[in-house]
Amino acid sequence: MLNFRRHLTIVIAVLLLGSTRQDVYANPVATENVTASIISEYDSVRPGDSLTVALRLDIREGWHTYWRNPGDSGQATSVKWTLPPGVQASNISWPYPERQYVGPVANYGYHGTALHLINLDVDSSLQLDSEFEVVADANWLVCEEECIPEKAQLRFTLETSTGPNLVEKHKVEFAKARAALPTNLDAKSGYQYLDSSNRMRFELTPHANLLAAHSIEYFPYEWGVVQAPATQSVLQDKAFITIETEKGDLEFSQPIAGVVVVETADSEYKAYEIESNPGPLTINNGATIHSEPGLSLPSALVFAFLGGIILNLMPCVFPVLFMKALSLVSHAGGSNSKSRLHGLVYTSGVLVSFAILSLVLISVKAAGLKVGWGFQLQSPLFVSVIAVVMFVLGLSLSGYLKLGSRLMGVGDQLASQQGFAGSFFTGVLAVIVATPCTAPFMGPAIGFAFTQSSLVAVMVLLSLGLGLALPYLVLSFFPLFARLLPKPGLWMERFQQFLAFPMYASAAWLVWVVSQQAGSNAVLVLLLVLIMVSFSIWLWQSTRASGRWWLWTGNIGVIITIALAATLMVGSMINGIANNNVAANQNQSVTPFQAFNESDLIQLRNEGRAVFVNMTAAWCITCLANERVALSSPQIKAFFEDNDITYLKGDWTNQDEHITNYLDKFGRNSVPLYVYYPKDSGTPKILPQILTVDSLIDNIDSADANSLHSSPVKGKQLSNSTF
Repeated sequence: MLNFRRHLTIVIAVLLLGSTRQDVYANPVATENVTASIISEYDSVRPGDSLTVALRLDIREGWHTYWRNPGDSGQATSVKWTLPPGVQASNISWPYPERQYVGPVANYGYHGTALHLINLDVDSSLQLDSEFEVVADANWLVCEEECIPEKAQLRFTLETSTGPNLVEKHKVEFAKARAALPTNLDAKSGYQYLDSSNRMRFELTPHANLLAAHSIEYFPYEWGVVQAPATQSVLQDKAFITIETEKGDLEFSQPIAGVVVVETADSEYKAYEIESNPGPLTINNGATIHSEPGLSLPSALVFAFLGGIILNLMPCVFPVLFMKALSLVSHAGGSNSKSRLHGLVYTSGVLVSFAILSLVLISVKAAGLKVGWGFQLQSPLFVSVIAVVMFVLGLSLSGYLKLGSRLMGVGDQLASQQGFAGSFFTGVLAVIVATPCTAPFMGPAIGFAFTQSSLVAVMVLLSLGLGLALPYLVLSFFPLFARLLPKPGLWMERFQQFLAFPMYASAAWLVWVVSQQAGSNAVLVLLLVLIMVSFSIWLWQSTRASGRWWLWTGNIGVIITIALAATLMVGSMINGIANNNVAANQNQSVTPFQAFNESDLIQLRNEGRAVFVNMTAAWCITCLANERVALSSPQIKAFFEDNDITYLKGDWTNQDEHITNYLDKFGRNSVPLYVYYPKDSGTPKILPQILTVDSLIDNIDSADANSLHSSPVKGKQLSNSTF
């Protein structure tokens, strides 16, 4: 809906223009609220040259006039000229505006004295030492809480001469007026609307004049681009500068022009004109620039590869890997070539799974949705399915059930060397259970991947998959490593049974994740589903060796039970999401925190406060480990209190577009993300993904020390902030 108040103001102004407070043929003209005059930079003009004059409005204290885009309400100042033949007037050159709040609305305009520069082009045909009269019919709207349209007809005489002289008394005024004019900024800019939210983002390449700014504020030339009263949040790093705010009443698909006003380090203001093209900001090769600063494709591939290797140590993945390793020990006397084939098939299962995952992520992002690593775990239904898989695998490892090749090698047969299907789907299972985790090195690599082209994203994820598959691949190609393990015996059976407990623990953890996503009722349903799945397995195993009638009865019973369990689970998860008010970030912690809110962060930064931001999720194992080891420790609580550090915690357990956008600003696509903002608006620092008490304190101390020797961009107190 178009802004009703704005249009009502304009209609009233137009109707009242014929009844101004004063209509005087003079220069200057004093109305009730404004003294208007035309002043000239020079006392004469040479024929064939140009002369700069200014419409000067001295505005009553507490009142204001308007810029070319008046904001929520108002009307731009205008001038209609009556000129002799051979003289032409340019359009008004608008100085940068200021944002003025009037109740719930905001206007763009001027207070005090406003100078609007106009160039008069004088034809060479005019005679020397002659005079000509110039008439300017000026109209403006002046407002406090009420708005009054005013006008004046301003007459003044100019002379032609060969040697025009500068009017000294106006010299300073014209210099200030020119300094307030926007100049062209040699920087690329783009804009995009942020999914279904009411926000939009402007992106700029990091021009030196912007990097040195104390604050940055954006004013569009057209009405309806942004909400004038909305807070503008500004993020600056080495890769890009973004200005994010609420979108206006109109949506655009063509370039948008406007002005960015920056406050310099010495508290002066400069304005730069920019034109923003639709879509994310791109660089020469067409890739977006939202990458981890300094990260290149080769380093991203190496980071992803190392992260994949470390994933094998996660409690969900390690039992799967070790079961495959045990199969090599069990068949140590077998064919080396067959072992290598199993290693290659396992690796292909991992790589195919990562390729499919990357294509899904690319397709979802191409559809305009914001997703990140582990996005499927933001679905409580998917988490519930994985919990069931973990539980069944635990039963299999414990020896309570045996699942054969009909289920493509699930359980102990999954780890067996017999059957290439088992090796392939072991790789698939390893990828599925690995997705809740973000290992060291993975965060920057994945963040880089999904800000580049689709080909680069696939390459990085395949490198991650190759790292995940590497340990078993090495064991299969080099049997010597497998022979280093103890010989098969009772220890193997006992260790296999022991590995069931990480699977049970993973299932329990996933049940807790469901409680955070969909509430306690969903947990009850999931526990019932686990019982029904156990009953189905028992029924299937106990009837398959019986007669045909019992076999068919058992199969039908299994189908009915599984169908009922699936129906209960789907319905419960959908209702749980709709009704759940439980948030993971409300869990008790030794270290007090506030729920992350962008407005709170902006306010804290404007106040010069030190801020620690923790982006986490209930399904992120690394996040939970850091919570227990470091963030919930009494030492960190005391450290934060002693150093007056505000702790903000963002929960990404369920899809949250604001957190996704925050991650994107730091070139990340996954959690955990830890960012520390030093005092006095120092440059934010991304902290390591694995935290200890000592490393967290050392990194914060280092960031504070560095901020003392830098000149960070600080936020403008009234309107925006640098993250």
